[in-house]
Amino acid sequence: MWLKKRRERSAEEALDAVQPVESLRLAAEEGGLHVPQLRLSIPLGEGGQALHINRPEIWVSDGLRTGRWQVDALRPLYRGNRRPPADAEMAHYPPEYVMFFYGIEHNVLLFCELTRPPIDAEFIEIYAQMRRRPDGKSLGPLHDVIWQSAAVALGLRPWSEAEYTAVFGQLSRSARHFQIGPSSRNYLEYLQQTIGSR
Repeated sequence: MWLKKRRERSAEEALDAVQPVESLRLAAEEGGLHVPQLRLSIPLGEGGQALHINRPEIWVSDGLRTGRWQVDALRPLYRGNRRPPADAEMAHYPPEYVMFFYGIEHNVLLFCELTRPPIDAEFIEIYAQMRRRPDGKSLGPLHDVIWQSAAVALGLRPWSEAEYTAVFGQLSRSARHFQIGPSSRNYLEYLQQTIGSR
């Protein structure tokens, strides 16, 4: 009998594999949700307007069903001690980090379509706060959606604290790159052009 040697997964494939934290796995199981398809679900009220967000109460969906996942803090969701690439490489959104970046920016775009278009300075402030003080006081509904998006990203895949910090550092630099004045909204326009409402 011949045995095939199992091929080792590349670093990119390993990062892409869904490995939910236990609390998310249990919440998905309780709601009958398919874990690999999980994403943040922004609660809507009448007329399709976003409802008030209770930050620790995260609604996740697999596209068919919705379930509630309780998360009190982001820091306990960090896993491992992997080091991120240098800032210059992070500026190009390395393939192994695309799921993290997309998880944040896609939800930002959806939330802004449901509410209002924030100015670039607001994004810079929120992303910097998320990088420095992940579990700091809420700066408002947009901050809460970004916080919940980060929780879902951290809950689905193993990201280290250093990787989390590097992603939010790059998001802050991206928003700063597009800012041209105190009332500019270029970062949101960039998201609309690159992500659209997929």
